Amino acid sequence: MQSVSVTRANQTRAAKIKSRAYILAWLVFLAFGGLAFVIARDQAWMINRDFFTFWGGARGLMDGANLYAPAEWARVTQANGSTWLPNPIFIYAPPTAIFFAPLAALPIEIASVVWVWLSEIFIALTVLIVARSQHLSAVGKFAPLWGLGFAFFLPVTLTLLMGQISALGLLIVALTLALWRRGNWLRGGVMLGLAIIKPQPLIFFIPAISLWLILNRRWRAVGGIALSFGVSTVASLLLFPNFFPDWQSATVSKISGVAARMPTVLGFVLDLFQDSSFGISIAAIAIAVSVALGLLSVVRQKNADVFEIASALLILSLFVAPYLWNYDQILLLIPLTLALIWFDQRGAPFWLSASLPLLFDIFAWSLFALAALRGRDSPGVLLPILIGFYFWFAYKRNETR
Repeated sequence: MQSVSVTRANQTRAAKIKSRAYILAWLVFLAFGGLAFVIARDQAWMINRDFFTFWGGARGLMDGANLYAPAEWARVTQANGSTWLPNPIFIYAPPTAIFFAPLAALPIEIASVVWVWLSEIFIALTVLIVARSQHLSAVGKFAPLWGLGFAFFLPVTLTLLMGQISALGLLIVALTLALWRRGNWLRGGVMLGLAIIKPQPLIFFIPAISLWLILNRRWRAVGGIALSFGVSTVASLLLFPNFFPDWQSATVSKISGVAARMPTVLGFVLDLFQDSSFGISIAAIAIAVSVALGLLSVVRQKNADVFEIASALLILSLFVAPYLWNYDQILLLIPLTLALIWFDQRGAPFWLSASLPLLFDIFAWSLFALAALRGRDSPGVLLPILIGFYFWFAYKRNETR
């Protein structure tokens, strides 16, 4: 009788905990919605922010416009009340416009709120996915300070303020890793292929992780990536048969015009050497050496856990990518969260584990302030370098368990 009473008491306690968790989740969900409304309203409904490019591209697609003809892209922009024309054409591939079609059916005032709200959810889900992958049961004790630290993490803040697509790319990678961890290799591959909506930050990651999959004979995953990319390519060519030359020309022109300003090794070296031919040579050597070391680590660590190898490759990809901005560094949340969990699991003091995200925030915002003074974001490359060192340190400590 006593054991039955204990069992019932435990079930009652578990039911109360579950009920409180649901209530807390709904409160957080509503709080995210309120914050999304404030952000979108303060940014004038994103009419002259990056979000308009995605929304406007989808709206133009629905209206039958050729997004890769400068005159038509300008007409789409002006017809929807925006002066946001940082690029002569829609600078993304057609799948990005296709993805945003449901939001383009909404007025931009509503669509901008929905998108920022979704972005907040994508970020929170990514942190939870990484935490679950490491069996972190005491997420609650870190929630206040980690939540604050992640909210003010420079790439997160910029993503939300600009209505960028980076948070979706972050969730795509996290879901891919979670699916692969569970043995769903085909689904994970298809999921990663969706990164075509903005592949620039993952330009090294996708080939490198594909090599890791091949070395481990995960043919379903490789096939899933190929299938996803293949379907996207066919859809693009059906909609815009001749888009590629115009899109490629605009992309190359954009990169060459801002290369020395970007927070990458290319941008940092070109900034340092004043865009000289010598600087270009040094940058090319630095990228080549980094890529070679990355591929060598893939071969040597082919038996590594998927979250571990992917985190290292994400850091390296953000370092060597030929084109990205500070908000694209939101992908660092995956290796950063992983390293924070390892650090705590190795017995680090609670106050240190909980406050580390805030320290990274101070460093990132200091770099951003320096960039604002100089008019160039190239110092931002130091952020993935710092988080890379922290990840390596936490990995080594965790390896000794």
